[in-house]
Amino acid sequence: MLSILICLLLPAQLDTKLEPRTVTAFEDYAKKVEQEIDSRAPSVSASQKQSLLRGDVLIRPGGTRKNPIDIPGGLIHDWTGTVFFSNVSIDRVLAVMQDFDHQSKWYPELLRSKLINHSGNDFTGYWRLEKKEQLVDVVFDVTQQAHYQQVAPGRWICRSYAKDVREVRDAGTPQEKVLPVGQGLGVFWRGYYYWSLESSDNGVIAELRTLSLTRGIPTGMGWIMKPVLQNVPRESLGATLRNTRKAVTEASIPHPSRR
Repeated sequence: MLSILICLLLPAQLDTKLEPRTVTAFEDYAKKVEQEIDSRAPSVSASQKQSLLRGDVLIRPGGTRKNPIDIPGGLIHDWTGTVFFSNVSIDRVLAVMQDFDHQSKWYPELLRSKLINHSGNDFTGYWRLEKKEQLVDVVFDVTQQAHYQQVAPGRWICRSYAKDVREVRDAGTPQEKVLPVGQGLGVFWRGYYYWSLESSDNGVIAELRTLSLTRGIPTGMGWIMKPVLQNVPRESLGATLRNTRKAVTEASIPHPSRR
C-alpha cells in the first residue's frame, strides 16, 4: 500500500521544469566533449583489449570530474562504455544502429521505435522509451537525430542527439498525456550519444560515450530519486552495449544496402 501511495504522489510532489540556464550549461559541456573526442578511435589498453575479447563490457566515467556533474538546475551524467563484437563486419553494426524500425525488438527499454527520415548518413528516428528504477517508472517519447561519418577505412563515428524528449503520463491508457519538452519528473531531459567503431581482430570494437541531462536531487526525496538519477544512466549504457552485441549476431538484420 505504501509503494502504491508513493507512486500516486510522485508527479504532484516532484514535477519540475527545465530551465534555459540548465540547457546552456549542458550544451557548453557537450561542446567541450566533442572537441575532446573529435574523430578519435576507441581508446583501450592492451589489458582492456584482452578483457573485451573475452566478452567483457567496460564501463567507466567519461570525464575526469565527479559523476554526476552539478550544473545550475540539473545534473550531467557522463559515461563511456566499450564492447567487442566478434565475427561481424562494421557494416553489420551500422545496420543495427541505423535500423530504427526494428530497434524495439532488440532493446527491451524501447516500447516502440520507427524511422522518421533518412538522407545519406543522416537519420531521424522515434523511440517510446521506458525507464524503470525501484518505485519510479517513467515513459518518454523521444526524437533522435543521428549523423554518421566514415573517418578512415574500417572506422566510423556517429553523433546522435535526443533533444525532443517528452514525458508521457498514463502511457498506453485512454488517459495518456504527452507533456511538453522540459516538463515532468525531470529524470531524462536530454541524451547525447557518441559512437566510435573500429574494425579489429575479426570483429568491431565499439566505444559509446553518453551524456544525459537530468534534474538535481530534490531536497528530502533522495531516497526515491537518487537511485534513478545516479544509477540509471550507467546501467542503461551497459544494457545498450550488451543488447547491441546480441542484435548484431541475429541473421535477420539486413545489410544497409539491401533496405
